[in-house]
Amino acid sequence: MFNNGNIAIIDIGSDKIFTKIGEIAKDNVFHIKSQAEVFYEGFMDGDWLQGDDVGETVIRCLDKALYDLNIKLAEIYIGVPGDFARVQVCSNRLNFGCSHKISANDLQTMADNTAPKNDGRFEVIDMQVVNYILDNKEKSIDPIGKTCYNLGANFSYNMCKKEFYNLFKTILAPYSRKIKFINSSLAESLIATDKEMRIKNSAVLVDVGYLTTDISYIMGGGLIALNTLPFGGGHIAYDLSYGLELPYNTACYVKSKIDFADNDGNITVRTDNGAVDIEKTYINMIANARLEEICEKITQVISNYKIEYPGYLKIYLTGRGLSDMKGVRTVMAKALNRQCELMNAVINSDEKNKIYLSTAGLMQFVVKSSGRAKQSFLSKFLG
Repeated sequence: MFNNGNIAIIDIGSDKIFTKIGEIAKDNVFHIKSQAEVFYEGFMDGDWLQGDDVGETVIRCLDKALYDLNIKLAEIYIGVPGDFARVQVCSNRLNFGCSHKISANDLQTMADNTAPKNDGRFEVIDMQVVNYILDNKEKSIDPIGKTCYNLGANFSYNMCKKEFYNLFKTILAPYSRKIKFINSSLAESLIATDKEMRIKNSAVLVDVGYLTTDISYIMGGGLIALNTLPFGGGHIAYDLSYGLELPYNTACYVKSKIDFADNDGNITVRTDNGAVDIEKTYINMIANARLEEICEKITQVISNYKIEYPGYLKIYLTGRGLSDMKGVRTVMAKALNRQCELMNAVINSDEKNKIYLSTAGLMQFVVKSSGRAKQSFLSKFLG
């Protein structure tokens, strides 16, 4: 039934670490055997908020997932968050001199003769094809068998910070000899955005997490830009805590009750001084102000793209920092002055077996990488 051995997938969130353990079946589905999640201090601005906490938390989460399983791990995949990732796009071109039928060897030659610039601070973890361009006109993801006089290619190289790479290689070495890394934003963008739209045009996915917001610009099959903002849903809760003079945990509860379409009445919270009624209008105003600030930063990022993101294309929104607030799509669409589509941060309703969109993206990426490893030249970049 299964193609590979037992695989662990570790999703590094800005407030939680998630682990899924399972196997890939012959139907190309990742079957989950066990899972775990653990809170920790998180990261922001490209650094851990409590460095000593990270390795211990990762091991604790993995051990928790492995607790009832008497197995060995064939491979471990780690999702690299945007704060620790970098994307570089490189181009190459082949001039055939006559009408030429494109072969796999042509694509291999282009890949072999293309390499990203690296100052030593980053580790290249994989390469994805953004697109191929035939005779400066037709864009294609798979041009094999087509004919052209010259063939251009845009490759997207995913990298992660050396410190991140070395940390996880070290702490996970006792669990498996095969430790691989995936750009989390790439994996999530591939599962969340429309493939046809990416091939014809491009797409932007905004993932608002707990402490950070990742903005992924994807074209064809690869990222062409990746930016991270030091703001997330946790900052909305902090603003509510400060503005309403509430304990942070109580403010998180208030945030979870927000409905931007409903300004009537109050939200009742319990405090040390008893029950307190807070006007929804005031709550929504505080949350809206932070969302507008985040949207302003997102707009600045998009306006600075080297390849323009046309105004008629929508922005995909997701993230656990948004998922507990109703009406957030309308608020952000207005602030961004763009059409927006809100993707559910949780893709199943089973509380005990909850799967977040970011983790689902990693699972799908692992399945597809495993399936093509023996036949695609891209597999050499996957370790």
